[in-house]
Amino acid sequence: MHDDLLDRRADYPVLSRRTYLASHTLGAMHRETPRRLAEFTELWAEQGVVAWESWAPEVERVADLVGSLVGAPPGTTVLRQNVADLLGDLVASLDWQGRRNRVVTSALEWPGSLHTWSQIGRLSGEAVVLPADADGLGFDVARMVDAIDERTLVVHCSHVLFRTSTIVDLGPLIERAHAVGALVVVDGYQAAGTLPVDVVALGVDVYLGGSVKYLSGGPGNGWMYASPDVSARLEPVTAGWFGQVAPFAFDPEIAYADGIRRFAGGTPGVPSAYAAEPAYQALADIGLQRVRERSTSMTQPLLEAALERGFTVRSPYDPDRRGGHVTIDPGRGEVSSAQVHDALVERGTVVDHRPGVGIRVSPHFYNTFDEALGVLDAMDEVLSGR
Repeated sequence: MHDDLLDRRADYPVLSRRTYLASHTLGAMHRETPRRLAEFTELWAEQGVVAWESWAPEVERVADLVGSLVGAPPGTTVLRQNVADLLGDLVASLDWQGRRNRVVTSALEWPGSLHTWSQIGRLSGEAVVLPADADGLGFDVARMVDAIDERTLVVHCSHVLFRTSTIVDLGPLIERAHAVGALVVVDGYQAAGTLPVDVVALGVDVYLGGSVKYLSGGPGNGWMYASPDVSARLEPVTAGWFGQVAPFAFDPEIAYADGIRRFAGGTPGVPSAYAAEPAYQALADIGLQRVRERSTSMTQPLLEAALERGFTVRSPYDPDRRGGHVTIDPGRGEVSSAQVHDALVERGTVVDHRPGVGIRVSPHFYNTFDEALGVLDAMDEVLSGR
């Protein structure tokens, strides 16, 4: 049913050179990316500063395009360099001085985000960090719901946890947070590009992520959706000139742009937007439901075969609770999973390793079944010394 997706393999050059199963960490580059980058440089070379007349609207168009991949309506998504910038500006736009000054999050979030929350006391905030479950795959959603009260300003969690690929049940968290007047900020980095996501249907206030992973947009393309009512009332401290209602008016008095554009910050990463557009468009053309079906059709046999070989799997066994990758620990005897990873990469099978959990393997829509399952044979060969 999905064999026609393999017709797109030629659009991703790395697939002809390596067995590439690391889209959870860096998606394969689209072959049209160099052409789009050349378009950017040609505009610069031929038009100089006049190129902004093309660049500025293209950045907004690409922002809408990536937003569409998570169900965001036009005009509700903004591009920035990375999630750290966006989350930092979001945090600074909130008032942490009153009784409602807590963020409720989990210990399983991306370290960069936890680093931000570890410093929230400097703004008079307080972080409530829920521990991992005993199995380490996720955290107790019910316990997080209980931690959300009238003192909570923000609830922050990932849609898909980056180590284990566990999908978080967002519904109860969103319902409870909104009942007490708290904002829900969801990190969609490991979900976007591999799961069908509808931010409007979910009812999240803010959904942010980047393009390095399944979106295949490369570095320099963080993005953030905010519901119109939320973005209208937030005022970022570092609005930058592109966060103004009329950037090219060069008005020294601050006048925030409408909606999410007020989080645009300073000069945008124009080449990054041009570079990402082909991969975004490919996913839009395919449809995320098809991507999800293709992914599950490979990750489930991969997981089951890993268990049959006696490997430890640190991802949910139920595909409805698992994102786009499977975390496998093939370590055995004196051979660690980190050593197996290094040997696989040296042999041309690209995966990655995370301490404490093992090797992450993510067959994307452009991978074959042979690649997805062949990684287990390669692990066995490494373990046997072949």
